[in-house]
Amino acid sequence: LCLAAPGFVRPVVKMAPSEDGVPQAKRHKLVGHANFKRHNPMSDRFTVHSFHHLDFWCADASNTYRRFAHGLGMQLVAKSDQSTGNHTFASYVVRSNGVTFAFTAPYSSKVEKTGISALPQYDQEEARRFIGSHGLAVRAVGILVDDATKAYEVATANGAKGVTKPQVLSEHTEGGGSVVLSEVHLYGEVVLRFVSRNGFHGPFLPNYTPEASANEMFGLQRIDHVVGNVFDLLEVVDYVTAMTGFHEFAEFVAEDVGTVDSGLNSMVLACNNEAVLLPINEPTHGTRRKSQIQ
Repeated sequence: LCLAAPGFVRPVVKMAPSEDGVPQAKRHKLVGHANFKRHNPMSDRFTVHSFHHLDFWCADASNTYRRFAHGLGMQLVAKSDQSTGNHTFASYVVRSNGVTFAFTAPYSSKVEKTGISALPQYDQEEARRFIGSHGLAVRAVGILVDDATKAYEVATANGAKGVTKPQVLSEHTEGGGSVVLSEVHLYGEVVLRFVSRNGFHGPFLPNYTPEASANEMFGLQRIDHVVGNVFDLLEVVDYVTAMTGFHEFAEFVAEDVGTVDSGLNSMVLACNNEAVLLPINEPTHGTRRKSQIQ
């Protein structure tokens, strides 16, 4: 299963110098699939295990999760809404084996903000603005890491724009364990969400109530890659590789995947174990029609 995250919002990118004093920006260049030589330098700046989840922001979480669960054969495994004491947003989590999607929508601003918000950093006004711009779209690409605090500190020290500082999410029951969550800017209005577990064994995150579902599963196993479409491919690639240490896994240019009508350039970034793949695309110009990603 591959997913596309919203793009074409110009990123704010500030690059930090490397240890040798050479700016990390503009170190990559496109060579095309035929000239690309794959090499895994095991260069991650912090330990990354896998995709943890994708968080879709939407206007109607209840209806949207049902559509995805029915269409993709996924089961409801957790929720956080008014019935669980969350009066800030409604969030429903569906899963098929290693594929986990959360669908999150803000409640009305007139709803009294009492009870427990499962994600303290969630901002209703920001969510409404995001939904107004993108509709249903991926807000957060969640990846499972050894230490979400270290991942945030290392990423921001290497040029990442911090969004959510590390915070401990704990079950409000004794012995429930905890999760550390942090976020940095990825591209456009998408964040890279670091998740690490500390004795937490629930289906999603603390203070999401486990749910049982009888939905038939179709056999989706895992998320293979998550794609982002951007204006300037090399700028974003330099930014992401600088903050994460990810290496280039594959590359394609218009001559590889284009036609006389349209084209694109693409670089695929990967973590050490190559379980997290992040293709980043940009449109090419000068063809009869717009790029297929515009």
